Amino acid sequence: MKRNKAFKLGLALSMIPFIINAVFYSKLPDQIATHFDINGVPDNYSSKNFALFGLPAIMLAIYVTAYVITNLDPKRKNQGDKALNIVLIFLPLMSIVISIMTIAFTLGKKIDIPIIMASLVSLMLILIGNYLPKVKRNYTIGVKLPWTLDSDYVWDKTHKLAGKVFILGGLGLLLNTIFYNKLWSSLVIVAIIIFIPGIYSYVIYKNQASSIGDDEDEE
Repeated sequence: MKRNKAFKLGLALSMIPFIINAVFYSKLPDQIATHFDINGVPDNYSSKNFALFGLPAIMLAIYVTAYVITNLDPKRKNQGDKALNIVLIFLPLMSIVISIMTIAFTLGKKIDIPIIMASLVSLMLILIGNYLPKVKRNYTIGVKLPWTLDSDYVWDKTHKLAGKVFILGGLGLLLNTIFYNKLWSSLVIVAIIIFIPGIYSYVIYKNQASSIGDDEDEE
């Protein structure tokens, strides 16, 4: 699917939370839980209007902004439509799920919110990880560091590893939520996903620079 079609589909999906929330508006209290701890216990509340319409509007704004920024990238052809489409479709779907969960929880339904959110994030990481190795050098999607943006070799090597790290990290987050459910272990997994590709890319860059220097010395 081309990115413009995915964007239009995402816009249509982004309207669904507003419709769902409007239907249930009169059945909900003035204050609604909008944040939960790792055990699924509410720890922050917002007004009904903000919870039902403000939050979907914020997610819609993020969605549109992400699309505009990626489209402005001079190397956007290197992004790969499949990798971008994951974001363009996933964000609106997440908004729909969050709206449904919010309403169901407010109406007294038993919902394991941490498991559902961890499953969504895990799925997104796994899907992104599957396509990261196929993304070519660009300025908006991928591990964007000075040394990865400076070399196709460093970029490609980094994203082959990053793809595996994202997939394993996504599975790790899900398993951690199901069997251990500790905040610190989730943060460790997120840190691994963020820092391992960056550190690896720098090592590759330094090795490449050293190799070039040795070749020049031999000449």
